[in-house]
Amino acid sequence: MPRSGHGTVRTQIESEAARLTHSNMPGRRIELDFVRGIAILAVMLDHFVSVPSGWTALDAFDTAFRALGLEGVNLFFTLSGFLVGGLLLRQLAQQGTIDAGRFIVRRIFKIWPAYYALLLFHLVAGRHPADTFFWQNMLHVQNYLGTSITQTWSLAIEEHFYLLLPPLLLLAARCRIGSSALIKALLAVCAVVLAVRCVVVYQGALHAAAVYTQYRIDSLLAGVILAALYWLKPRTYAAFAARPLTLAAIVALTAAWIAFAHRRPVWDESIGYTIQAIGFCALIVLVSEHSARIARSRVYRGVAWLGVYSYGIYLWHSLALAPGQSVIDHLTRAGVAPVAIWGAALIAQFGIGVTIGYVTTRAIEFPFLRLRDRCFPSNARARTATAKAASSSVASAEQSGV
Repeated sequence: MPRSGHGTVRTQIESEAARLTHSNMPGRRIELDFVRGIAILAVMLDHFVSVPSGWTALDAFDTAFRALGLEGVNLFFTLSGFLVGGLLLRQLAQQGTIDAGRFIVRRIFKIWPAYYALLLFHLVAGRHPADTFFWQNMLHVQNYLGTSITQTWSLAIEEHFYLLLPPLLLLAARCRIGSSALIKALLAVCAVVLAVRCVVVYQGALHAAAVYTQYRIDSLLAGVILAALYWLKPRTYAAFAARPLTLAAIVALTAAWIAFAHRRPVWDESIGYTIQAIGFCALIVLVSEHSARIARSRVYRGVAWLGVYSYGIYLWHSLALAPGQSVIDHLTRAGVAPVAIWGAALIAQFGIGVTIGYVTTRAIEFPFLRLRDRCFPSNARARTATAKAASSSVASAEQSGV
């Protein structure tokens, strides 16, 4: 399935000379880190402990963001499908096959070191009884069996998805399924997941509909479908991306839906996840293709900086909750005004959560990513290294008269 040009839309994923706001790690785009930053902000503001401020505007802000915590996870799902699915679809488009083994090993280096460090910390610190989290998370079944480290449920879904997607795309490659047929097949899977989830919600199993892999993978598949358009149907993607007003309208309608449905779980967990996935695809394209004018602003770059460290923050931000509650208790006993307590607790938790996420990312995630790139380089880098080695061998042979 060869890939042609992009038309009027500039290349997004291929550019490793992307504008950076952080380290010298290649292949990152500030626009997509900005989307990650939005997602992790929503998650943190939902999880952090708080008190009523007594100010109508602040309390409305607090309530609004606490309704967006799960939506932040859904945004992570769709973005992950777009980026991780894009890695495989890029190979499929350029080579006609994928290296599933290398892909899985590289994902292990990305996800597992920081994840298992978190489990080891909680095991040693004794903050949770071991039988409430350890073996469930070790086996990546915490979304089914429960875990006292509550934020890790979504990581299990992504792990399951990463194991399912490569065989699916390998089958498509070996059966020589065309790009249009592949996209239709992915859409059909999404439709089946939606239908089954609606049945489960109708039966009252709201928890299962929210956290079981088989009911949630359509959010990830939506991102994969967007990546398939990007890599396999570039003209279709370009036509979609060239309509910023339409994209903005879809995002606005999605926000309106979230505001309507967040207090209506039956709606939110049935068709709501599908509506969000569509809206988040539009958001990804809108930010990727049309945010260059504001990408230099401090706010934009600050949110993007959070996106760089979003995985570490997501893993470790729960450690900020107890200090946040302590701040609330001490200031309340001291008779401090509620609005000051609200602000101090939020600032304390944000500072602690981001600091721990930053430190653990720099100390664990980034070193393992560098080790991964040395031991298991991406296919593109591996091919480049092989070509250089072959060229060097030819040159040596010529000089030796062989």
